[in-house]
Amino acid sequence: MTGPCSNGSDFIKEHFRTTEGMYKLVHNVGFYTALGLKHPKMPLPKVTLFTIKDQFGSREKIVYNLTKDLYLLNASDLLQLDTERSVQGKHTFKDKCPTCHDVNLLTRSKDSVHLLVGTTDGQIHLINPLKWEFIKIYNENYAIENGESSVTCVKWIPGSETQFIASYSSGNMYIFNTTYCTKNSINEPPVTFTLSKQGDSYNILVHRGKSRTKEIVKWELKCGQINEFSFSPDTKHLAVVSQDGFLRVFDFTSEDLVSAMRSYFGGLLCVCWSPDGRYIVTGGEDDLVTVWSLQDHKITARGEGHKSWVTMVTFDPYNSKGIASNGRPLEDDNTELPVYRFGSVGQDAHIFFWDLCEDSLEPVSTWRTKPETPHEEEGVDKKRVLEKTSNNSNNSNSSYSSFTLPLKGYESLSDKKSPNKKSNKVSDAANTLPHRNKFSKLRSFVRHSHSDTHLSDSQLLRNIQCYTILDSVKVPRLYEVPRIDPLVSKRVSSERLTCIVFTKDYVVLSCNEGNIYVWSRPTTTITS
Repeated sequence: MTGPCSNGSDFIKEHFRTTEGMYKLVHNVGFYTALGLKHPKMPLPKVTLFTIKDQFGSREKIVYNLTKDLYLLNASDLLQLDTERSVQGKHTFKDKCPTCHDVNLLTRSKDSVHLLVGTTDGQIHLINPLKWEFIKIYNENYAIENGESSVTCVKWIPGSETQFIASYSSGNMYIFNTTYCTKNSINEPPVTFTLSKQGDSYNILVHRGKSRTKEIVKWELKCGQINEFSFSPDTKHLAVVSQDGFLRVFDFTSEDLVSAMRSYFGGLLCVCWSPDGRYIVTGGEDDLVTVWSLQDHKITARGEGHKSWVTMVTFDPYNSKGIASNGRPLEDDNTELPVYRFGSVGQDAHIFFWDLCEDSLEPVSTWRTKPETPHEEEGVDKKRVLEKTSNNSNNSNSSYSSFTLPLKGYESLSDKKSPNKKSNKVSDAANTLPHRNKFSKLRSFVRHSHSDTHLSDSQLLRNIQCYTILDSVKVPRLYEVPRIDPLVSKRVSSERLTCIVFTKDYVVLSCNEGNIYVWSRPTTTITS
């Protein structure tokens, strides 16, 4: 059936109602260009909002990319957004397209804004869009990444005025410092890196300058294309989603992999943190939104409803209840459970609102689960049953746990050995791996990944412990995880949606055909 449903559920909506009131489409502006928007290699249009202050007060600005064009829009009044009067500046790239952008909120002023722009050829431009001044170009002569690898995500490190991270389609991430210039002559050899740390299917390499200072840090994740990354509110953790379907959570200071999750199937395309840092929400090619608990190391809930890939998820801090503005739960509000509101958009041209709360979680279905063995029957060896149950509990904390650490308690295994027999902690750790036959291959991989690297048994043991994080990740079935139903599910565009941004008064959307939609919140007063 190609047309809309007879009940009108697939017609494009211009308003919808939620528990807090009516949302209305109040403005729609189209930046159409004839460069082939539907080409599969064209980057998705994205929106970045920021505010600058001057003698006239606060002024809202929007950075918007569309094919080869990069726009700076005056968005002081979103209802007056226009393709001519609102365009404060425009730059057209040659032989490349902007893919992502981010503004440094610490260094902005009325005359200067530090804007990072990643492109399809792997370059990163540092621009002042207020004057269209190109300050620096990173990877200018492709000495760091070749021109075939595009920048997929670029963000300033929160709290830093000089450092930023960029991810590439090659599966590498780089930490740059604007204090150092990376311009190289055409005849200069590529930038060289030395190994600094080895982990679970990832390496940390460092490039040092003449003063032996860390100028560039390279993360090799070996995961295929990195689609997006996001910092936790306290900047202690970094969440990365990639095309291999894994969510990897790193301790950003120690550079250790501390948690991991795998999608139901396909790659993960987007990720965001809850305002208090308790939950991570992802979306991807499995048409699901997945809520991951960093504290419990497991999937808290899944949201079903999207009919195609989920392109972006983000939390709405203005409609989340029981959470303070600093991201921490309210201490004086013990009567109600915190409610997390987040939104998602996808290639099905639908917008979804979700409310995450313990009361809204649908319990796990029991009618499809396997029945437990009747332990009370006569003739059953209860001691054997208890031992089997104890062994199973060591591998998983719950029926749908996606994270285990099989090496926990490996020291007790060595203590049980005979005192006359020499203990080998590495071999003991190998016995606790989920797949023991992989240990010999793993040991060879860890020791010989780099010819100049010789790891001791203690270093190897630590790397094996990291390896089990990804190797032991389980993908729970749909009925094994609590489900959340969408609060709102409406089709609001004729083309796939690419971006959603929540402001205090409006919800801003962008689609693949070059339109920016402005939706008013229920408390917004519309003036003509």
